[in-house]
Amino acid sequence: MKLITLPLTNENVTLTAYLLEQSHEMPNTRIRPAILIFPGGSYRGCSDREAEPVAMAFLAEGYQAFVLRYSLNQNAAFPQPLNDAEEALELIREHSQQWGVDPSKVAVCGFSAGGHLASALGTMGRNRPNAMILGYPQILASDSKIFPVELPGINTAVDAATPPAFIFHTFEDTLVPVNNTLALASALEQSKVPFELHIFGHGVHGLSLATPVTSGGLRSMVDGDAAKWFGLCAAWLKKVFGEFASDQDILLDENISEYGIDVQMGVLLKNSACEKLIYGALPMLEHNPQLQDAVQVSIRQINEFGGGMLSQEVMEKLDRDLKGIPLV
Repeated sequence: MKLITLPLTNENVTLTAYLLEQSHEMPNTRIRPAILIFPGGSYRGCSDREAEPVAMAFLAEGYQAFVLRYSLNQNAAFPQPLNDAEEALELIREHSQQWGVDPSKVAVCGFSAGGHLASALGTMGRNRPNAMILGYPQILASDSKIFPVELPGINTAVDAATPPAFIFHTFEDTLVPVNNTLALASALEQSKVPFELHIFGHGVHGLSLATPVTSGGLRSMVDGDAAKWFGLCAAWLKKVFGEFASDQDILLDENISEYGIDVQMGVLLKNSACEKLIYGALPMLEHNPQLQDAVQVSIRQINEFGGGMLSQEVMEKLDRDLKGIPLV
């Protein structure tokens, strides 16, 4: 995994990228959907509990993940935080090829005040995300007195261009009452924007993943039912963005810059010159029925599995000879 933190235009604003690296063993994941996470914190801070742990959870699902630490306190006056979010989204799409991101599959995920910012980006942004994930979001302008500055309401900004949303909240939330989520759901329904809504009966505000690891040691921050939001969200995202392709009998990564002993056997054997070199060094493979099961692994791996049939010197020479064959 690569970890990159970039300063953005506004003061003390950063975008942190958590990037899964490409692997020739998983060519179907070369381009991944992405999640841009906005932690909560009443626009006075950005909660660590709603930042990296959430990124890690989405990484485990195969997404590239990003965390935005946006403008706070007196700098939180709109549109400054929205500008931060717009800049972060544009940066992800501009670097999509470098970062292994599908620019048409970027979701925002925001909690509480971060949910306000995520939904603002989805309704007011000059460039909008492709989906929204909103946890106990602050939506109503009338409830924004907990913030250091006056902020716009989101429910009145929903339009037909607003992306589909996954929303979860708890009935017991007293800091950001559930009527915020209900107002947003009503606005989405009126604009015919698809959404999935889960209101859990129990749980305080700020649950994050609602698991012990994000609890900060507080019993109140753990709730087994509310914790189901993440699995429900992951299933919803697969409906919106689709699943990674898994419909091939054999997956060969032919996006290579040169031949060599670390390239899959199935790719090498498509080239007659490579085939000749391989069978010359490993004649036992030519008529071996097990070769059919080894086309997705490299010569290096085959040599290791075989207990070092070829010496290091022979392997190095074979690698040089293979690299000397032009790609076709």
